Amino acid sequence: MKFSEIITFSAALATSASASPAKPNVLSISHITSSTNGVTCTFEGVDNSVTSLSGAGSVDVGPPQTQVSGHCSKLWRRNAQPQRRNTVFVTFEGAADAEFSQHFPTDGTPTKIWNPLSISHIQINQAGVSCTFNGIDNSVTSLTGPATVDVGPPQTQIEGTCHA
Repeated sequence: MKFSEIITFSAALATSASASPAKPNVLSISHITSSTNGVTCTFEGVDNSVTSLSGAGSVDVGPPQTQVSGHCSKLWRRNAQPQRRNTVFVTFEGAADAEFSQHFPTDGTPTKIWNPLSISHIQINQAGVSCTFNGIDNSVTSLTGPATVDVGPPQTQIEGTCHA
């Protein structure tokens, strides 16, 4: 599947253009739409903004600006991966229904989080597991499952540890 087949950019004046790695496009982008399920994409704007989109849907770019880079990867859905022994499945929720999930060992091993999505809520469904997550702007968020907690202020999470 070509990158240009799955993502559409919309410019501020309702002009649309397909992303193409062969030709740079300097339009100021205000909206990104994907018609492909199972893919998450993250884009970086000329003013260092980060915009992420998971699955089929659309997201506003704020403020509108030229997008200078982007990458897409397979989206892991909740319950798509089997529950592994000695791990917990944690869901990180951002704005506009964007989310991603990741397994964390329950032995206290610090685990890096590479997704740059700004996180508003963290969810654990497994009872008796306690986790602590560190944000890029020094937030510390702790929870014991099953629970969903707010991240304050919302920010990219960079590392987590969990204990059963």
